[in-house]
Amino acid sequence: MIGAGELDQRIRIERPDNTPNGRGGVVKGWAEVATVWARVRPVSGRELAASGQIEAAAVYRIAIRRRTDVTAGCRIVWQGKAMNVRFTPDTGSRTAFIFIDCEAGVPI
Repeated sequence: MIGAGELDQRIRIERPDNTPNGRGGVVKGWAEVATVWARVRPVSGRELAASGQIEAAAVYRIAIRRRTDVTAGCRIVWQGKAMNVRFTPDTGSRTAFIFIDCEAGVPI
């Protein structure tokens, strides 16, 4: 169980958004869904060698009050770092908090 006092970090939840560019096309971007209080904990990290460059990837588990609008297509911005949402559990309507697994340091 999580105490409300453990939600001590601000995160921004964003979803993919396409904006018309005025020339018949679209500009892909991100739209803010919400800014909420969260508990952010690192789970693991690793380094990858790809295309001659080293990339550092890290997995985080983020706890927030239960929401139904966070999906695997979203991203979370924490301390200026964008993280891909990898997993959001279907916890049911009686759960007060949800735990979101995110990955930072990898392309979206």
